[in-house]
Amino acid sequence: MWFAISSMLLYLLSILLIVPMLLKAQAGAHTEKPNKILFFSTALLAIIAHCFSLFPLLTHLFGGENFTLMQIGSSVSVIVAALATAAMCLKVNTLWFLLPIVYCFSIITLILQTCLPGSVVQHLSQNTGLLIHIALALFAYAVCFIATLYAVQLGWIDHNLKHKKMSFSPIVPPLMTVERHFFRSMLSGEILLTLTLLSGSIYLADFFAASNIQKAAFSFLAWIVFGLALIGHWKLHWRGKKMIIYTISGMILLTIAYFGSRVMFDL
Repeated sequence: MWFAISSMLLYLLSILLIVPMLLKAQAGAHTEKPNKILFFSTALLAIIAHCFSLFPLLTHLFGGENFTLMQIGSSVSVIVAALATAAMCLKVNTLWFLLPIVYCFSIITLILQTCLPGSVVQHLSQNTGLLIHIALALFAYAVCFIATLYAVQLGWIDHNLKHKKMSFSPIVPPLMTVERHFFRSMLSGEILLTLTLLSGSIYLADFFAASNIQKAAFSFLAWIVFGLALIGHWKLHWRGKKMIIYTISGMILLTIAYFGSRVMFDL
C-alpha cells in the first residue's frame, strides 16, 4: 500500500509542476517549460513506485493464482504513463498537454487498486503463450489509449485555431506534428491489437467460448474500426472530425472488450 500511496503523491507532484505552465500557455501568457530534471525525476519515481505496487500481480502471474480487474487497469495505466514519459524524455513535445490526463488516470487506477476489491479475470499457470497474449493486450490498449488522447488533442487544437483562440507558445505543438504522431500511434496500436487477436486465437483454447465471446467480438469490432480509420486516411485522406470519431469509437469498443464485457459477464 505504501508504494501505491507514494506513487500517487509523486504523480500529483508531477501534475502540479506542469499544470500552471499549461494554463498560462492556453491563456496566451509567456511561459517557460518546467524544470525538466525535477519533473522527470518525480515522474520516474512515480512510475517505479507504481510498478512496485503491482508486485502482487507479478507474484500471481508466476504463481498461477488469480489477479483482479483493478490490477489490470493499474497495469495499463503504468504502461501508458511510462510510454508517455519516455516519449517526453525523447523530446516528443506533443505530449505536454496529455501528461496530466495520463497521470490522473494512473492515480485513479491506483486508488481503485488499493481501496476496492476487483473481480477475478483469469486463472494463470505458467503458460508462456498466455503471458505473451496478456502482455500484447496490455500494450495494445495502452498505445490505443495514447492515440485517443492525441485525437482529443487534435480536436482541441483544431477548434482553437478555427475560433482564433490559439496563442503562440513553445509548448503548444503544431497541428501537423500532433497529427503525424497521432497516426503513428494509431498504426502501432492496430498492429499490436492484430497480434493480440492472433495470439488469443492461438494460445487461448476457449477464446471463442461463451465466457469470452463478448471480449473477442468487441476486440474484433475495435480492430475493424481502427483499420477503417487507417485505410480511410491512407486511401481517402480522411482527417479532422471523422478520424477523431472513429478513434474514440474504436477506443470505446476496446474498453468494453477489456473491461466492460468482463463486468457484464460477472454480473
